[in-house]
Amino acid sequence: MTYSDRLKVFLGPDETLDNFLRPLRRLDGLHRYSVNMTRLAVPMRPTDISPAISSAPGRNYLQCTGAADALAIELRATIGSTARQFVVGLPGDRIGVPGLDMPVPAGVPAPVIYPDEVFTAEQAAEIFTAYFETGAVQPYLQLRETAV
Repeated sequence: MTYSDRLKVFLGPDETLDNFLRPLRRLDGLHRYSVNMTRLAVPMRPTDISPAISSAPGRNYLQCTGAADALAIELRATIGSTARQFVVGLPGDRIGVPGLDMPVPAGVPAPVIYPDEVFTAEQAAEIFTAYFETGAVQPYLQLRETAV
């Protein structure tokens, strides 16, 4: 996991919902504005993860951006051999152009989303936990494809 493009933490097999909830509750949209969980291509022990592996962006990840009370969640997944990017949302109709900007520091790309694509830290923790355990988001969530 990478926090606001700075601190990297490696997760072990015994992670719980609380391990995701604590950092998500600390997001303020300014100094702490994102959490990115990249899945390694193959499971590795922390001692086997080289600096090159650690610093390389993953092909598949789940990330959230914003503040604890308003988070956008994005999923990047490789389907076949093609990387695809999605915004995660609750079921619903998305009419017109998305219009909500997430709070982030200047210079950081902010996802533009619909109201039903905004999550709280508690909701995001459940989504992160499911992704950690299964490599996918829960099937009741709706994915809207965006440009990679």
